[in-house]
Amino acid sequence: MNQKRTRVLLPHPPPYWQSRLSYWLTVLAGVLIAIAVCLSIYMLIESWISGSITTNNRGPRSTYTLALQPRRYWFEFVWQSFWTAFMLAIGVFGLWIYRKGRVREQRPKRKRTSQ
Repeated sequence: MNQKRTRVLLPHPPPYWQSRLSYWLTVLAGVLIAIAVCLSIYMLIESWISGSITTNNRGPRSTYTLALQPRRYWFEFVWQSFWTAFMLAIGVFGLWIYRKGRVREQRPKRKRTSQ
């Protein structure tokens, strides 16, 4: 007997389709992370040019200058650079995960033309 005729087809679940809400929430999260990274990079460049940096803590903020407190200035600069790089890595990792999780579109195969 032919196996295709005797085999019982099993039901398969429908493929996952991302809803509009989850798509736009993902876009919003990506845009917010990108804005945060860009603003943090801007702050670092501006503090490097001006020679003074302000801490980002919740309590009273402190300002360190390169001329008066070089150790604290460079410590704060490296600390803020670390968190900027961390946010950038989270954004890139999130984009990678999002691209891996997406279902590829099924394109019809081209038919060969004989010449």
